[in-house]
Amino acid sequence: MGRGNNRPPGRTDRLAVDNSIRAARVGDVVMVQGLSLDYDDAYLVVEHVHRCAGSGIEWREIVAADARRQVRLEWSGDGDNLFVTAAADPRPMGLDSIGLTEDDLIALDEAHSIDNGVIIEERRYSYRNSFEAIYYRDNQMDEGEGFYMWEFVADDGQDMLAITKFEGIPFEAHFSDIIHPDAVALYPGERSETQRRYD
Repeated sequence: MGRGNNRPPGRTDRLAVDNSIRAARVGDVVMVQGLSLDYDDAYLVVEHVHRCAGSGIEWREIVAADARRQVRLEWSGDGDNLFVTAAADPRPMGLDSIGLTEDDLIALDEAHSIDNGVIIEERRYSYRNSFEAIYYRDNQMDEGEGFYMWEFVADDGQDMLAITKFEGIPFEAHFSDIIHPDAVALYPGERSETQRRYD
């Protein structure tokens, strides 16, 4: 299926759909409102749906793209507790780029206090949690890959910072916007037999 900025042909009869991002599968199309893209009404094809689990919760990482860029969305919870973030630029940053060190993260992890936080470009991000998690690429039912995560939320509530550490890979910092679940519109594509079995 090709990728582009326009609504996919042949999908006009599918606009009355389950709008929940929870239903997203590979091949679906999502549109995110209010994301800092350089164009409006960007229709993005879902390329991957990864699953993560840790600290007693599960969440999904959705990678969607069109011909011009790739976007990362994440969701957890359901109903009134559905929490969604989106990153218009999913490329990670190193610790040096945000002015933090491994020792800083170790201290935050050991203190494990929401009173703590970090200042990045004159904005404060409050510490929320740090924990071990498992990453299941493409939602595969295997052992997954372990990693450690630190979570921070901006004091103005507009965005969050997640720092991850996989074995053999440098620390990666990911910034993402906190968005309302209703800002995501989902247009289902065809479901493969494998996807139907896991639905």
